[in-house]
Amino acid sequence: EIKKVLQNIHYLWVKSSSQKRSSLLWCFKNKTRKSEIFSTKKDKTIKHEDFLKKLDITYCYYDQTRKILGNTYGICVLEDFEAISPNILARVIETIEGGGIIIFMIETVNSIENLRKVSLNVHKNWNSHVFSKITSRFIKNFIFSLSDCATFLHLNEDITNFSKNLKLINSGKIEKIHLNITSERKKKLFRELIDNTINMEPLSSLLAKTKTFDQARALLTFTETISNKNFNSTVILTSARGRGKSAVIGLSAAAAISYGLSNIVVTAANPENLNCFFAFLFIGLKILNYIEGKDFEVIQNSKLKNIDTVIVNVTHHQTIKFIPFAEIEEKKSQIELLIIDEAALIPYKELEKLDGAFLIFMSSTTSGYEGTGREFTLKLVENLKRKYFVENHNFNSYKKRVLKEMMLEEPIRYSSGDPVESWLNSFLYLDSINSPNLISGCPDPRICQLFLVDRNSLFSFHKIAKQFLQRIMTVFSSSHYRNSPDDLQLLADAPSHRILVLTSPLTFVANFLPDILSAIHFSYEGQISRVYMERNLINEKFSTGDLLPWIVSTHFQDSSFGELSGIRIIRITTQPDVQDMGYGTRAIELLKKFCIDKKRNLSLKFNNLNDDQKILCALLIDLEERYQPSIDYIGVSFSISPKLLCFWLKNGFSLILVKSKREIYWKQTICVMIRLFSKSNKESFYWTDFFQKEFLKEFLSLCSMDFKYLSTNIIFNIIESC
Repeated sequence: EIKKVLQNIHYLWVKSSSQKRSSLLWCFKNKTRKSEIFSTKKDKTIKHEDFLKKLDITYCYYDQTRKILGNTYGICVLEDFEAISPNILARVIETIEGGGIIIFMIETVNSIENLRKVSLNVHKNWNSHVFSKITSRFIKNFIFSLSDCATFLHLNEDITNFSKNLKLINSGKIEKIHLNITSERKKKLFRELIDNTINMEPLSSLLAKTKTFDQARALLTFTETISNKNFNSTVILTSARGRGKSAVIGLSAAAAISYGLSNIVVTAANPENLNCFFAFLFIGLKILNYIEGKDFEVIQNSKLKNIDTVIVNVTHHQTIKFIPFAEIEEKKSQIELLIIDEAALIPYKELEKLDGAFLIFMSSTTSGYEGTGREFTLKLVENLKRKYFVENHNFNSYKKRVLKEMMLEEPIRYSSGDPVESWLNSFLYLDSINSPNLISGCPDPRICQLFLVDRNSLFSFHKIAKQFLQRIMTVFSSSHYRNSPDDLQLLADAPSHRILVLTSPLTFVANFLPDILSAIHFSYEGQISRVYMERNLINEKFSTGDLLPWIVSTHFQDSSFGELSGIRIIRITTQPDVQDMGYGTRAIELLKKFCIDKKRNLSLKFNNLNDDQKILCALLIDLEERYQPSIDYIGVSFSISPKLLCFWLKNGFSLILVKSKREIYWKQTICVMIRLFSKSNKESFYWTDFFQKEFLKEFLSLCSMDFKYLSTNIIFNIIESC
């Protein structure tokens, strides 16, 4: 039946326009599911099999969707709805061209309302030892959001008189679609730019591969910087998803080869981010009439399974080599051009340290599934401007470093203001770029209040709730944490997770939302039986949902820690305009007070810590109206840095663990800090002093080996804290 429906939709799609249509993308959960759908029986389905054979179809599993980036498809069929995550949804929709069709195949759902009962696969990873009940708020929001998509259709099989027909259940409001006037002006400028550079080879051939005026202008800027041979230049390219950023960087690398640069280094936090870059690098080399195997060769890294080096031997020996960012400092004397793709995945403090007589090209996604927070644009760019300004006005400085900024705004596969892209950005809050102005200014932190956000109300799709959720996501995306659309689903559905917001003093005015000064995302952990812990530690099986208990118990081989009840702070962020003013410290202080204070007026009607009530309550709940939880500690795990370490030490947290294991592609040291509350039961808390002594002994022995790259500031702070 799926094949028959697809054949009918494809027929209507082809007949709707004379334009040449792109290939079809078909996504599945796994290989088993694909075999079930395409198992051919000797009946009427044979003609549908013949129809599928005539189409150019790309089959893809959801865990391999990174491989389709950079490609363009006309129709996308998404099977196994329960396996689709927000990240996968954003990644797949980006590859569909304007005028294309995205089809969600849901076989077992008779009504769109029944989608609320669908259990998503990701829910299995969020069940902790204590919290196991899932409330599908994300699916509910997905259903409500479809009404905002102007080009949405809901079709259902209508079985009457032994015949099956597709019945229209619901559709979007097509009158909401508006044409973007500026796109026509940019198309005219794009044609003029191509015509004016037609005799400038190889630039004109490379520009012919661009799709928009923004892309062409960016490639022209990169090429101009390379041709000037000013090796004290930094060029930063930012864009949302689907603007062709990696394509421009790849074509720019080909231009650098044509201009004779010998040592080009490309890096990223993850080599998978470079698939599109290398694809367009090879397109650029073919434009230069270079033949693989004769003029250049590609060397694969068999261990990491990615492209390691491209060697070009035409005029002289030239290399384009991937190097992990952690090794850049050691080899920067050999670099002529350094290309950093998805730079926002790398801490901005490390990017600031990059300095030398070589070109630096950075690219980063500002919004979309690769958007990793606005700290890249908020802090890095501003700090580089300030740094270069001081250096360039220093009379003792012999070098003048130049900083250029570019931004791609035009989509390459669909028009600006595309209704599907607008729906996706609105639904997943991918366009949380500009922070709202703080109406209350900068109030004294001592008068600010900490509230628990009721998630049922927050994800109710109410107009005010949507605005407040937008503000929360804006605050989270402005932090140093790696953000992803999957975080929205985690906030909505994970049973042990909660959201706290520090707001300015409330004023009871209609249509007024308080300013969010700071936000905390935390989860409840622990309360795991010792027998269960010991059995899993012996078998080396660790359940999901309780990060700190398993990390600490595994490292120190002590199962008693899992019995304690704790809170793990996942993220704490402050509005960019009021950072370093004490609001984060105030939020931590109020959270600690809530966990410690035992003086409660029990005559009040308290709500339990669970937030699965069917009746919507207030969006913001005063902590005084909640039962005091039985909490033994507050913990936090983060990538160690001097500023973060000092912040948590200042708030009374003790360092008990620093993991010496580094990530494959990026040098990172993870530490665990604990804030203990009560020592009434001394037997349960013997581990505090013991763990710290054991950790300090281990840390001092590894300072000359695994921790030799840590700064002296961090090392002395660690030793002093123990």
